Amino acid sequence: MLYCLLAPRLMQRARRSATIAGLLALIVGEAASHYLDGALPLAGARLVAGLGEGALFSLITAEVAAEAHAQRIWGQINLVGGLAMGALLYGLSALPAASGRGSIFLWLAAMGMVMAPWVLSIRRGAPRTSAAGAAPSLAKAHIGLILIAVVLVYAVQAGQWAVSGYVGELAHMPEERIGLYLALSSIAGFAGAIVPSLTRNPAHRLRFVLLGFLVMAAAVLVFFNRSGGIPFLWSQIAVNVGFYMVTPFLIGLLTENDHDGALVLRTLVVALVGAAAGTALAGVVLTGNGPAAFSGLCAAIIGLAMAIAGIVFRHSRMVPAAAPG
Repeated sequence: MLYCLLAPRLMQRARRSATIAGLLALIVGEAASHYLDGALPLAGARLVAGLGEGALFSLITAEVAAEAHAQRIWGQINLVGGLAMGALLYGLSALPAASGRGSIFLWLAAMGMVMAPWVLSIRRGAPRTSAAGAAPSLAKAHIGLILIAVVLVYAVQAGQWAVSGYVGELAHMPEERIGLYLALSSIAGFAGAIVPSLTRNPAHRLRFVLLGFLVMAAAVLVFFNRSGGIPFLWSQIAVNVGFYMVTPFLIGLLTENDHDGALVLRTLVVALVGAAAGTALAGVVLTGNGPAAFSGLCAAIIGLAMAIAGIVFRHSRMVPAAAPG
């Protein structure tokens, strides 16, 4: 988040140096997270790793910037990254309760070392036909609306995730089963990214975005109002499927109006703010008002995000698209 705030265009000015520094920071930060103890040293290690992740993410956004049908690329990125993240969560859920951190950070450092040759082999693409000063196809007001939708959808997804363990306890599910179901739902949920990764016709984007929001809203209502292991697992999968169906389209539309990737990097900050707000408020709202009211509020927020997306995507079909890379 700090990298995205402070250095969104560093990759454009010093691409090679920023890439090498990002890889080193990621590997060193993850390895240090395994060996260091204490709140401040561990926080410092996570900060270093996070800055490395930010630098590598900026490399991706710089390459995808201003590409036509960028949601296809983000959908594919979500699929690949989602499988890795889901496998990681599954591994964490399988760790014995007394094992602490285990070797998870060493595995992450090793993954950074393995992917380093591929990252360093990425060369700057050909210059975009859309110049840096070219007017985007969306007005600033519509870009602002997309950012609001991003905040809302991330807040709901993070908020329901934050209290999912509590919901499982209310259903009298064993703790290990809750962890297993959440890991499985994370892996399966990324299947939602298949839709944007295969969508070629911009005219079809709105219907899939609305469908994703509807799936997400219905799943949230089921998740908080039906007890038992089967509703817990399948509704959690559906929440994630809807989420990963929607977000590549939102980020993709922004990317098509982003000549250097800086806008998408700042969008990540906005998304994290939404996720943090949802996480912080979820417990208070749920315990104060009950599952039914909480799910109704989540569905209403999703409905607002759906209305915003409808406005923006309808407008995007009425104006010329940004020139493809």
